[in-house]
Amino acid sequence: MRFEDIWIAGTGGTLGDRVPVEHAIADGSYSADVARGTGMISVAQATQAPPELAVTAGRQAIKAAADHGVVVDRATLHLHSHSNYQGLDMWPVASWVAKELIGTDLEGQPTVVQAASNGSLTSLDLAATALQAGRAETALITLGDRFAEPVDRWYLSPGMVFGDGGAAAVVSRRAGLLRLDSIVSETDAALEGLSRGDEPFGTESVPRPDMRKRTRAFLARSGISLSEVRRRSGDRTVSVVTRALTEAGRTLDDVDWFVTPFVGRALFQDSFLRPLGFTPRNTLLETGLTIGHLGPADQLYALAHLVTEDLLRPGSTVLLLGTAMGFTFSAAVLTAA
Repeated sequence: MRFEDIWIAGTGGTLGDRVPVEHAIADGSYSADVARGTGMISVAQATQAPPELAVTAGRQAIKAAADHGVVVDRATLHLHSHSNYQGLDMWPVASWVAKELIGTDLEGQPTVVQAASNGSLTSLDLAATALQAGRAETALITLGDRFAEPVDRWYLSPGMVFGDGGAAAVVSRRAGLLRLDSIVSETDAALEGLSRGDEPFGTESVPRPDMRKRTRAFLARSGISLSEVRRRSGDRTVSVVTRALTEAGRTLDDVDWFVTPFVGRALFQDSFLRPLGFTPRNTLLETGLTIGHLGPADQLYALAHLVTEDLLRPGSTVLLLGTAMGFTFSAAVLTAA
């Protein structure tokens, strides 16, 4: 979908402490051979609860937006996204985050966006669509996750390590740091079984799901091979990127920053660069290798990083790519003010 006059007015991002992967190799949590394949250097590990990480990032984004004349208030649409445990069971986490950041008297309903690792772009799409339809003047997106025990951050998903952090963005119809030009999403639901395997539905959550076992079970029984999974995923990546760029009136040659999920070096090459067949001018791969995959927060954390490190020139084109179990694929094109 193409958007008109929808802006990112403020961004925020926070991380846990960067812990060298050598510590995990030394205590047997992570294999040295796997570490060489991913290229991971360190991983962000937090002591704060995920909603607290989201609030920290949210305060940064709200302040940055206010500096550009955009105010978050009781009429602001609030979306909160996460993929892992938020610290309490049976608890409206979005309401708590909104209370901490906006107040107790709200016109709308704080809403959780459950889109796994594609939470940044899914939330941005929902917020931008609502603003363009005139349902709100501003939106606040918050994200926060921590992959502490009993979750196995080192082997939760092949080719990456999960880090702890939060991100946020204020979206506005007025002005801002980056103009949102387009977002496109697609889903290949035939691949949802990669995250389910052949496990029956239960009555309680599993504290340490064996995601590698589920993937092996799916590949053994689904009739879809690993090479077919890669082909289908590559085709969807090409499709959303091509459609988003076309709707924005751009091509891959126009992209100044290509921002993907924070995955390991081999997966970055195989899942993102190889299908698209291009060499981007700038990426945040090296940054990702020092912090890990932040669940749904990667893309909005990346925008905060680009802004705070003053890496964007006026008119720079940013291409964001999001993928998640499901399997979902999203791409967004933004232009720096």
